Amino acid sequence: MAFNNRLLSLLEAVFFLRCLGLLLTCCAFDTKQPVGRRDMLKGASIAAGGMLLGPNSACADPYNALIPIGSGALRQQPYVEKADDWVMPPLQTKLGDSRISSTSLSPIQQAPFASQDVYYPSFLFGAWKVEATLQQKQFPFGKDFVPSKSLVQGSPRNRNEKVGNTVNVELHYFSMIADDAKIPNFDLNLTDPQPRIIADRRFNSISTSHAYEQLTPIEEVDWDYRVDPTRLTFRFGAAPVSEDMRPLGQRRGEAYLTARQTELSKNGAFCAAERSRSVSVGPGTVTAADQESITEFQLQPDGSVKGISRIAVYLTPNPNSREGVLWQQVGGKAVAFYDYDWRMTRKGGRELDQEESVNPRECVVSPRKTLQCIAS
Repeated sequence: MAFNNRLLSLLEAVFFLRCLGLLLTCCAFDTKQPVGRRDMLKGASIAAGGMLLGPNSACADPYNALIPIGSGALRQQPYVEKADDWVMPPLQTKLGDSRISSTSLSPIQQAPFASQDVYYPSFLFGAWKVEATLQQKQFPFGKDFVPSKSLVQGSPRNRNEKVGNTVNVELHYFSMIADDAKIPNFDLNLTDPQPRIIADRRFNSISTSHAYEQLTPIEEVDWDYRVDPTRLTFRFGAAPVSEDMRPLGQRRGEAYLTARQTELSKNGAFCAAERSRSVSVGPGTVTAADQESITEFQLQPDGSVKGISRIAVYLTPNPNSREGVLWQQVGGKAVAFYDYDWRMTRKGGRELDQEESVNPRECVVSPRKTLQCIAS
């Protein structure tokens, strides 16, 4: 009997050490990596038998380690950091006011039979130079509820972005009805009641990634807006190395645009809100991130556009991680907000395969290399 008890104790000890070893091996992947689990702009997902396989969040980021059983709920300490003398400008749409002014957001839901893409007003057609200034960061439940240190130190666009920083990026908006590869040039009549203006997600993703100097920039994007505009597949540039110069391996990613809402006010302001799930796949890790972007565009008398843009970060409901426990505690609400001022000016006409154009009309090159210009 005593021998059996000693044997049982020995087996329990071996099992404990094996479990401890597995945990240490698992979490060793990212302990020396300078890349945060949400430093990637986009990511990829894995599905099997109709079920989404979530990432091992506890090992993807040491900051997201397991909460000890019985540790209780974390204390909520709201945090706000904003630029000096900055005040949120008045918003002209109900959608913008409800989702940009608020500090308590639940994910937007897709209405039945709603559009699978965001259709913008005609005044946003063309190529734009955008000055985006981060004016405010808010963590309504406190820093401890933010799922990554990189999001506390910086933003979803760059881990080193600080309040007050301004980044210049080029964005394109084109017409679906004019985007035909058989027509090299197309004059667009914006008085058409349905010009079907959409964002060039392929160009804008690459442009934004390079403008924000992301550690692993997006180099290529697969996106077929006619077949499925809600899915994008990303291929990143050269993979970084860890602090001990180990290659981290190539990453790939996918993004799924799961819900959207829009509003055009009586005075012409336009607001769009869109929810996305991005998943990145790298050697030994699969990480997911849920976000929502809300932007209100206000056309100015001189033809420029002012914008107020917000990125809202949500936790993912992984029950086996710290993040999943906190998701339950906050009731699925957003845990971080990043508010930007946008100043948009037209880039001017562009001819196909040329940097600048002598054409004074407003033009943009579509994803299918059609030169679209506003009809004179």
